[in-house]
Amino acid sequence: MKASFLIVIAVLMLFISGVYAYVGYSGNEVLSSHYMTDQKWSDKVCMGCHLNTKAEVNSSFHVRQDLAEWSSLMKHGVLLSDMDKETWLSVYGPLHPGGGDLEEYGADVDCMVCHEQNGLYDYEARVASISSGNIAGAKEAAIEEASKEAQKDPLYVASYALNVLTPLPIVTEIHDEVNAGPTKEQCANTCHQNEAATSAVTWMAANASEYDVHSNVNCVECHETDEHQIGRRIPLDSVHENDVEVKSCDSEGCHAGISHGGIVDAHLETIECETCHIPMLPGGDLTGVKTVSSFSWENGILEETYHESDFTPTLAWSGGIYNEKLPVMASKDEEGVKLNTFNLISGVWWDEGLDQEVLNNPDNSSSLGDPIPPSAVKAADSNGDGKVTSSEIRSYDGNLDNQPDYPKAIRRHVDLLYQVSHNIASQDVGLADPLICADCHAGSASGTLHINWELLGYDMDPAGTTAPAQEISVTIPGQKPVEVEREPAL
Repeated sequence: MKASFLIVIAVLMLFISGVYAYVGYSGNEVLSSHYMTDQKWSDKVCMGCHLNTKAEVNSSFHVRQDLAEWSSLMKHGVLLSDMDKETWLSVYGPLHPGGGDLEEYGADVDCMVCHEQNGLYDYEARVASISSGNIAGAKEAAIEEASKEAQKDPLYVASYALNVLTPLPIVTEIHDEVNAGPTKEQCANTCHQNEAATSAVTWMAANASEYDVHSNVNCVECHETDEHQIGRRIPLDSVHENDVEVKSCDSEGCHAGISHGGIVDAHLETIECETCHIPMLPGGDLTGVKTVSSFSWENGILEETYHESDFTPTLAWSGGIYNEKLPVMASKDEEGVKLNTFNLISGVWWDEGLDQEVLNNPDNSSSLGDPIPPSAVKAADSNGDGKVTSSEIRSYDGNLDNQPDYPKAIRRHVDLLYQVSHNIASQDVGLADPLICADCHAGSASGTLHINWELLGYDMDPAGTTAPAQEISVTIPGQKPVEVEREPAL
């Protein structure tokens, strides 16, 4: 009897401690504040469970907007740091989760853009609010109608009530149905939809499963997150210490231990998995965003061409990406380079000619240089024929001081490499089968090669002139042996 009484007391104490340890607030907040259905962070409501979250988010690269300087060059003709505030807000404001550079406009971090789980968040309303200049009101615009519905929804009401009365384990069962980790759709259909323009991603397409064997994998399974730092390809010149690397193909839980046989496995010292597993990329208007093949600011206006049909990606040497260097092809002799898959976008623009590296090698240098603003280039068209010549841009005097503004101007024509990591093909999924030996060595059945050896720095195929007959096998650790059908013995 005494033992039973003590057990009851212990359970009751555990219950009460759960309420105060995990909830961490009085429970008297109105429902609209709870779970942020009014889009406001409250230390009293949120910090009981999310003690360090606000500081983590504010230090994340999503809030810091740790973007490459050259990322704005294709669409806007200038480096990121040279964009005026109004243009930056219209372009990157809608993609920004709040806080950071948006804090001065009254917009703090918008948790629901990533964490709302019931399809109630109105991303387009957020974009429209920011585009109209109402940056501080963007969060409220995105959740205005949804919050009214959410506050009546039985799941939200139950979640609120249980969080007041119940320890964390049970709270989590309800809470995660309301506000949980980001889903693939939240990433793909909002901030990252424009990546189709540079890397031909298909994650917005209704039939994405036909193009990418990983189409049903949630983004955060590969882009693992630690303290709100989402895994990514870390720029080699990153100055941040808390970056998180995206998972590699051979990570535990992914494809660790898989073998394609000794000869193929040896290739992995110099090539990435994507080299063979992204044999073809989709062109056309599959996702509503066409993939760019070239751009030009030569005449002060943006002129683009697109991949109108499916196309073969470019295989090139790369040691990684940089924020402060153009993504140009590396040499095979550079330390740490591997062969990888890219959408090669040919870009043309005028440079001031102040950087010696640019002057010496305008079309192949990785130096950012000093791009001339498109407005100045367009104004330099003195005869109004829509074509800007070298003499016109070098003699242009925009500030009327009787001195040319860009006397050393030079035209750059650079092949920019945009790395491709999605649209992974298998034998059953994708626009084409993964590459085999003969696709790169000596000639395929069609008589053409998937690879340009001269582009990679070779005079000829280093493997020789005979197409290898090697079949590429797949061995998976712990896989079930292949069953062999036999006739009955009797």
